[in-house]
Amino acid sequence: MSMKTKWNEIEADLKEKTQSGYKMALVDSDKLLRYTLKEKGYPGKDLKKQLFWAGISIQNRPDLKNAIKKKDEVLNDFDYRLSTFELEDFLNAYKKAVEWVESGQKISFRKKVGIYFENYFFLKNTSLTKLVIVVLTLFLGIKLLSSTETGNNVVNKVVEVDNLLFDWLKVLLLVGLGVGVVVFISFIYLDKKKKVKIKE
Repeated sequence: MSMKTKWNEIEADLKEKTQSGYKMALVDSDKLLRYTLKEKGYPGKDLKKQLFWAGISIQNRPDLKNAIKKKDEVLNDFDYRLSTFELEDFLNAYKKAVEWVESGQKISFRKKVGIYFENYFFLKNTSLTKLVIVVLTLFLGIKLLSSTETGNNVVNKVVEVDNLLFDWLKVLLLVGLGVGVVVFISFIYLDKKKKVKIKE
């Protein structure tokens, strides 16, 4: 079914000149936009993300943002009444978005894999992204420091401080382990002594 035919169906809903027809036209416009995005292969679990990958920012398109918001209101409020004036604006916003998506080429498999990777790996795992950035920054810093004599001196000083701290850490761990062993042996000794007294 062509896009023109689908819009003709939406316009047929309008010709009913009833609240149910107006609501159906708005809901069908939203469905058509989602369908077009899916046909073009844009990924995303929600409409906002799919539009983002199609090159449409909701924040920069208040007309479309209002249309989507109104569609949600219509779906959640059975008694909501749409005026023909506001409906015309909402349908125009949807139509422009559909035409924009439709005019673009179907996304290639390679690009889709790249988008999925970016969308579902980096954007969702923000802690992982931060870790990658920190590690890359660290390696870049080391590379820059090692390329100059001053940098080498700084690295050597950092290594010296690190070795000193590590030596102290080893001592503290050994002391902590020793205290733990003493406490454990004392606990076992006192527990056995207690049991002997109970038997007596």
